[in-house]
Amino acid sequence: MSCDLQLGKPEYVAGYISAVSSSTGSSAYYCLAPDAFTAVRAWVTPGDLGIAISNSDEIKATLSALRYICQKAVDGDKLTFKALADRYKETKLIPAEYVNQRKIAGVRSLAPALFAVEILVEHFGDRRIRAITHSDIEAFKLARLKVLTVRGTTRSIASVNRELEILRAILNFALRQDWISKNPFNSGASLISKADETHRERLMTFEEEKKLLAACEVDSRKHLRPILIADVDTAMRRGELLKLRWRNVDFAARSIEIEAFNTKTARARTVAITSRLESELKRLWENAPRDSEGLVFGIKDNFKNGFTAACKAAEIEDLRFHDLRHTAITRMIEAGMQPAEVMRVSGHTTPAMLWRYLNANADTARRAADALDMLRNSKS
Repeated sequence: MSCDLQLGKPEYVAGYISAVSSSTGSSAYYCLAPDAFTAVRAWVTPGDLGIAISNSDEIKATLSALRYICQKAVDGDKLTFKALADRYKETKLIPAEYVNQRKIAGVRSLAPALFAVEILVEHFGDRRIRAITHSDIEAFKLARLKVLTVRGTTRSIASVNRELEILRAILNFALRQDWISKNPFNSGASLISKADETHRERLMTFEEEKKLLAACEVDSRKHLRPILIADVDTAMRRGELLKLRWRNVDFAARSIEIEAFNTKTARARTVAITSRLESELKRLWENAPRDSEGLVFGIKDNFKNGFTAACKAAEIEDLRFHDLRHTAITRMIEAGMQPAEVMRVSGHTTPAMLWRYLNANADTARRAADALDMLRNSKS
């Protein structure tokens, strides 16, 4: 069997393992060669391997371990990407499991990850994993960027980056199993650049907010009004809002507790309830069954169609529900809150992530220019 081993001394390079040739006391000799067809043989002692062997049992155990390592390498030689992806899905892409509100295994959002794996298998399929190179991955990236979305729009760099992150995770999984000796992602320039991603800068104006809430006064969209107000007043994520239960709402303290396993970062946090949100929540509570486990907003599935219809009725263009979270964070900064305080409310774990969500509108840009004019005038 052929393999690449690096045991003991750096200059030691092993290949084909034949057997134990002889042993005298504490010494054992192994017949090694680059492959099974090369006539030249190199005799290597345990000392060369960096292994201390004192008896025949250890000799047998060492040889068994070496053969196991070689077999893993042989598996890597034969393993196709499709087979690797199947193993990865079986062990890693499983529903999230929690202990004390902390995720210990699996993933929260299975559907996007599974879809990404399908795309990767379609491209790399029967390729042997050891044959996949950095250039192959770069070619995949460029090809995916040229494929239009189902809506006929240009595919974003961020979307392709998510697929590349899954590919990197799969290859790292193979690396940990000793099926490959190196992840091709690490063999050249970075293939995933967050800096190249285009971030939305859409904010909802106060005028648009009035129109949007007015559009939710009709019976078919009344259920959207409370969740829209909650989003723009708390900066909670959509998933956090949809999973919110009445036991998480404290009217006395005017606060909402967001449980760790419902957050993107798996960290619990508390947000305050504004006066208008309190009114909306109390109205919902009065009409809800007295069940602390009940969903606050009573929405069990996606409400994208309803939100789109509300925007259309309000004549608001290019506004997504997630833009309301952007709007809330930006308003908090404009209201004078310190970035560290905003991070605690929004659930961001690093300042870098927070700054990605902050958008400079015309007013903030004007204030920056005025500040520079005042500084220049004071120095002249």
